[in-house]
Amino acid sequence: MAAQSLKNAYSLQGLRELLSAYGALWLALEIADYFANKSLVILWLRGHGYWFVLAGVVFAIFRCVPPLKIAHKLRERDVLITLAIGDVLSFRGAVVIGSNTTFDVSERVISPRSIQGQFTSKYYAAESQLEAEIEAQLRDLHCEELMGPRSGKCKRYPIGSVVQLRPKDGTRVKIGYLLAISDINEFGNAEGKFEGLKQALGELWVYIGKKGEKDQILMPVLGTGFSRLTQSREIVVQEIIQSFVAACAEKTFCENLTIVMNDGDVFEKRIDFAALGDYLKHVCLYTQFSYRSGEKIGTPEN
Repeated sequence: MAAQSLKNAYSLQGLRELLSAYGALWLALEIADYFANKSLVILWLRGHGYWFVLAGVVFAIFRCVPPLKIAHKLRERDVLITLAIGDVLSFRGAVVIGSNTTFDVSERVISPRSIQGQFTSKYYAAESQLEAEIEAQLRDLHCEELMGPRSGKCKRYPIGSVVQLRPKDGTRVKIGYLLAISDINEFGNAEGKFEGLKQALGELWVYIGKKGEKDQILMPVLGTGFSRLTQSREIVVQEIIQSFVAACAEKTFCENLTIVMNDGDVFEKRIDFAALGDYLKHVCLYTQFSYRSGEKIGTPEN
C-alpha cells in the first residue's frame, strides 16, 4: 500500500510538471509568434511538433528527479556541510557507525543489513578480527557489568563511547568511528532514545577533536534503523546538523561533514530532500558563533 501510494504521488507530480512544461513552452511560442510572425523557427516547429512534445517530457523529468547532493558552507568557518543520497560506505572519508553500548558485533545481535553489519563484512575477514580491534580500545574505558542471561555481551559502556577502527584494506573508508547510541536488551534488540543520540553526538565531536583525524566525516542518519528511534529521519538529520554546527564554535573537526541518506529511505519515507537542503542553508547562513572564553557548545551537559 505504501509503495503504491508513493508511486501515485510521483505520477501526479510528473503529470503536474509535464502540464507546467507544456504551458510554459506554449506561452513562449505564442509570444514569439506574435512578435516574429512566420519566422523560420515557428514555421519549422509547426512541421515538427514531436520536438515540442519531447521538450516538455525532458523538462518534466528534470524537474521530478531530486538532486543527489546539496552543500552549503558554514558561516565564519571553512567547513562545508553536505546532504547526500546514496550508500555511506561508497563515499571517501571517516565514517561514523551507530553501535550499541556493549559494542557487540556478532550476527546474533547485529543485522547484516545494518550499516555496522555491512561495514564488518566489507572490511573484516572475520568477526574475531574486528572483536580484537574493539577490545584493545575498550580496556581503559569504564564499564558496567550486566547481570542475568543475555543474547550478547555483558559489559556495557556509557552512551557516546567511541571506538576508532582502522581497516587495513580500507580503500574508501579509512577510519570507522563506532559510536554507542543505544542499549541492547536481554533479547539482543536495540533500544535507542533521542536524548541518548543527542548526548552521543556531543561526545563524538569531543572525541574526534581530541583523538580523531581531520578527515571528511561521513554520517548516516543514526538511530533510525535498527536502533528504533521514534523520531523521523528529517528530525534526526536536523539534530546532526545542529549538534555539529554548535560544536564548530570551539573547534574545526573537518572541512566537510557529509550526511548520507539511503536512497530507499528517501523515496519510501517520502523525505523532502529539498526542504532539508533549505534548512541546512538557513543554519549555515544565519548561525552566529559566540567567542566567550570557556564556553563549551555542542558538548553534553554534565
